[in-house]
Amino acid sequence: MATSTARRCASMARCECRRSDMARGRVDAIGSSKLTHCAPAGHNSPVERLRAYLISFGLLSAVLAPTLRDPRDDDYPFSTYPMFAYRRGRTNAVTSAIAIAADAQEAKVPPVYVANAESMQAFRTLARAVRSGSQESQQLCQMIAARLTSATEPTLARAVRVELVTESVDAIEYLAGRARPFGRHVHARCLVPSREASRP
Repeated sequence: MATSTARRCASMARCECRRSDMARGRVDAIGSSKLTHCAPAGHNSPVERLRAYLISFGLLSAVLAPTLRDPRDDDYPFSTYPMFAYRRGRTNAVTSAIAIAADAQEAKVPPVYVANAESMQAFRTLARAVRSGSQESQQLCQMIAARLTSATEPTLARAVRVELVTESVDAIEYLAGRARPFGRHVHARCLVPSREASRP
């Protein structure tokens, strides 16, 4: 069974080579193909094997190279995956914008009022402003407060001031809704302009 299959494969290979020779005008007067360019499957030339080895070595080296770098030295396109490179604690610092009403009720300001609809873009905007210092934080706070004048959500429409804060959270408990942030640090505080004053 195996021998018969092998013979059929070899015959098909010879036919393919014959068709290739005919396309190249390599069939002689009596119709026999020279087949000088056809080689049995699996018998590549030394040059082709060397090229395959070099390509494989290069790809493997590129994939393994990040393991030799500092885990925090992330790069594209070969990442060190820093989020998985070392054990992270459950307590993390989170920077956010808080809308506060006259009765002290608080609400998280959605990303669209900070930067755009993307949560990561809003987070980076807040983090960059805080790192830049009090002036940058105050400017961002005032920009967010101005945008809230057009908010229609009840919790945001009643806001009278905005605060940019960094809080510590137990990541697992917080995301599960079982814990509240602690250790709040206020970076900037500003008033929300009245809706009447913000109208053209």
